[in-house]
Amino acid sequence: MDRHPNDLTTDEEIDAAIEQAKQHEDEPRIVEAVFRPEPELDLLMLRLNDGRRLVLPREELPELKNATPEQSVDLVVGRHGRHVWWPQLDDGIYLPNLLEERSGTGRGVAA
Repeated sequence: MDRHPNDLTTDEEIDAAIEQAKQHEDEPRIVEAVFRPEPELDLLMLRLNDGRRLVLPREELPELKNATPEQSVDLVVGRHGRHVWWPQLDDGIYLPNLLEERSGTGRGVAA
């Protein structure tokens, strides 16, 4: 494949990025995220590509400590499914860190 003179990315860089992405194919990714601001029960619910569902109460999410209900529901899943981001708060969570923190504890995890 020839490189266009105005391209900033080389074919080798693209190939390397594809190979790097393949190394992470089997890692869990977020396919759906929703925050439910219910009275006395605010929850972030994540559905992962491997079938797991994570349910996290607001009090376990320091990113939402001072967030309004409107700010809490305004979230996006990163394009690679590795994080959830709250644009209005300029803060988010990274899935691999979240899973590592909860491994073995059972906190926030539902089958």
